[in-house]
Amino acid sequence: MRHGIAVVVALAAVAGVAGTAQAQQPQGKVIDTTNLVVKPVNTTTNIFAGTTQFVGWVVSGMIDNSQVIRTVNTLFGSQPKAAPIQGGLSPLPDPSLYQSTYYKSPIQPAMPIFPKR
Repeated sequence: MRHGIAVVVALAAVAGVAGTAQAQQPQGKVIDTTNLVVKPVNTTTNIFAGTTQFVGWVVSGMIDNSQVIRTVNTLFGSQPKAAPIQGGLSPLPDPSLYQSTYYKSPIQPAMPIFPKR
């Protein structure tokens, strides 16, 4: 009987220690960063972009409608030049307009050398 009581007490002690030794698993929660970070940033950048665009429209409209700027451009501005064309029935663009006509070729024509008599 003594051994039986000792075994029961030992089992109870082991069960009690084992029960208190286990830690609880932490409950994980997902943090919703889009609600706190992305939406305010998007709202702020959209407001800033819209304001910048509006100010740009207003300023460019004022510049386009300014008679002083038109007068200065008329007096000191340069007129666009027409592209040079070749003469002939069908006016083709001048070959000097294209960079590909200036590529150096390793084959260079040479004048023929005639023997002297």
